[in-house]
Amino acid sequence: MRRRAALSAPSCVRRGRTFDRCGRTRPAATLALLRQCGRPVNWLRFLRPRGLFVKQVVSFFLAFIAVWFVAGMIDVWMSSARFERDARSLLDRADFAALAAPAGRVDVADPVACRHLADTLLWGLADQGVREVSDFVDLVAYFKDGRFNVSVIDRGRIACATAPPPFPLLRRALAGELAAGAARGNAIARGEDQWALTRRVALGGGREALVGISYWPGWATDTDYVVPYDLLRTFFYALGIGTTFVALWMWLLLRRVRRATQAADRWAEGDFSVRIADRSRDEFSALAERFNRMADALSRSLHLEKALGGSLERNRIARDLHDTAKQRSFVLGLKLAELEHDAGGDERLLRTVAQARALADRLQQDLVDAVSGFSAPAIAELGLREALSRNIDDLLSGSGIEWTLELPAALERWLRERPMLAQELLMLAHEAVANARRHSGCRRVRVAGEGHGERWLWSVEDDGRGFDPAAAPLGMGLANLRWRADQLPHGQVKIASSPAGTRVRVEFDADAPAPGADG
Repeated sequence: MRRRAALSAPSCVRRGRTFDRCGRTRPAATLALLRQCGRPVNWLRFLRPRGLFVKQVVSFFLAFIAVWFVAGMIDVWMSSARFERDARSLLDRADFAALAAPAGRVDVADPVACRHLADTLLWGLADQGVREVSDFVDLVAYFKDGRFNVSVIDRGRIACATAPPPFPLLRRALAGELAAGAARGNAIARGEDQWALTRRVALGGGREALVGISYWPGWATDTDYVVPYDLLRTFFYALGIGTTFVALWMWLLLRRVRRATQAADRWAEGDFSVRIADRSRDEFSALAERFNRMADALSRSLHLEKALGGSLERNRIARDLHDTAKQRSFVLGLKLAELEHDAGGDERLLRTVAQARALADRLQQDLVDAVSGFSAPAIAELGLREALSRNIDDLLSGSGIEWTLELPAALERWLRERPMLAQELLMLAHEAVANARRHSGCRRVRVAGEGHGERWLWSVEDDGRGFDPAAAPLGMGLANLRWRADQLPHGQVKIASSPAGTRVRVEFDADAPAPGADG
């Protein structure tokens, strides 16, 4: 209970920090997630009229009724031939003498005894039909309409018959069979959408009878004998099956929709590292894959826009430095030259002016390096190879230093989708090459990238006089190298130097995203 109370406790925000009820600092997004997880699920939301669950249940029920009706129509269309076949088989197999035996020896001249014989034959045959013929039990209900009739023959005429009188089509068929004067097997008379099957049979002891069965397709769709209980039972069966099926289907679907919704919410917050995990290989999975590709494209576009924005800002700063600080440092050099000329023979003043001019020249060179670094070509516009080539050409122009670039195609492709990382590698190379030109007195510089297992290696080597990294003052050059290496995924910088040259080597992960790449 305390945990639920803590989850639902109000929070406050003071100076950009969020505190829970116990005074503990928590990010606002974490508190929102905890509240959502701690809140009980409101299952009634599935029953809203315009909700997907209600729509699916109604659709299933309507489809069930439609299929039931169509199946009934198809069954009616096919039942005529099926019932005709079964009725013929019933009359062929029936032993009418055995069916008439329970009536005993009957004087057909006695109307009551004759009627008893006819009824015995009818219900004996009906009992056999119920046990052997499909749907015959449904036809028994229509005996009251004269669809099934047994007539006892005496001296070529009908002595008696079962009640009610036969249906008109069946009456004509029985009259035709009687007029034929001899057994013809199973004779059939057909109407527009119905038929009547008759047969003249021997009962033993010289007695005969006419048996007739009439088929009417309306019996399969007639609702006179359908009670409200049958309709209500069918309705609840359909509703129960539909609700159970849709509930299971909705549970499976909503789990996948919830994952997609959570990913979309993260994308809306700017976190494009999340993807919709759906491996079902159906239409929804294909849609999720398209959304994932869209997130990839948006992430690349945002990174590209960020890189272009950074490039524009660096160019602006470079222009400002060129138009202000660099020009002023140049004017400072002229003023110092003028002061040196006016100093005359004052050795002390001349030494001071010479030191100031050296500092001004170094300041001017530092500004040139800074301006060239800020105005480095944008990776997003040119690609790393072209941007790095232009940058090194500008840095080493007029120095006589030879340089080479070894950039593997795999690394170039990998960096093409990560312009922010490529920009950091460009600035690393710029800083290392600028230091080599300024301090080492080298004649050759080599910039190279290579893969090493799950790590990328980025190195800048020169053949200058080297220095002691441990004894070197921590100026902006080395500090910038270390700072930029930290911007790479698990990046590390190592500097090895000897009298034969210096090597700056940066290692970083090939798969991990850069810190803040998606933020």
